[in-house]
Amino acid sequence: MAKHVLLTREKAKNQPWADILREAGFQVSEVPMIETVAKEMSCEADDYDWIIFTSANTVDHFLRTNQLSPNIHIATIGAKTTEALQKRNFTAHFQPSAYTTDVFIEEWLDLKLQNQKILLPKSDKSRNEIAQQLTKKGHEVTEIISYETKLPNEAKQMLSCATKEHPIDIAIFASPSAWHHFLACYTRTISEIEIASIGPVTTQAIHDSGYDVFYEAEVYTMQSLCEQLIRRN
Repeated sequence: MAKHVLLTREKAKNQPWADILREAGFQVSEVPMIETVAKEMSCEADDYDWIIFTSANTVDHFLRTNQLSPNIHIATIGAKTTEALQKRNFTAHFQPSAYTTDVFIEEWLDLKLQNQKILLPKSDKSRNEIAQQLTKKGHEVTEIISYETKLPNEAKQMLSCATKEHPIDIAIFASPSAWHHFLACYTRTISEIEIASIGPVTTQAIHDSGYDVFYEAEVYTMQSLCEQLIRRN
């Protein structure tokens, strides 16, 4: 019998990977474990030297209601973040060599910039490590909540239906929020599932909950993670 894979991202982000995994012979269930809700916000981006986008969601929600000054420098973390920016005809001035917060902080500080004013759009669940570390080095960082992450109302029922006939063999998580929401909803034995993580931040959240990660993306993208699943099964 084909392995049963659970996708937990928002519906639109699940769809292309669901098709790829089905074509590779997996049984796939799509149960979004996160929903993003835009926050009303307004800020003068002209007042800043840099803006840092850490996800495609921060790009989407920030640029929906705000304009970027042509003079501001843009930094991104992640290929999909940069891609979301490019779709709006903006170019990132700085990208780290690896898609992690630690590498971003280290390499951005290596630019040896002084007293920069930095705008950091984020979700309500995001860590504040970037702001803390850059502030320690003398930069002024303003964090703004551009969207909230919540558990969809129908998630628990959808998960129950998805597992009624066939238990989950592999569950894929692309954020700590999706993982934590899954923990709150899943009523069966999690240790029987092979857990797949998009990258180290999500992996750490899973480890902190006392569970092991069976697959982690090598390049911290869904494409890399799905390729690994197909290769190893």
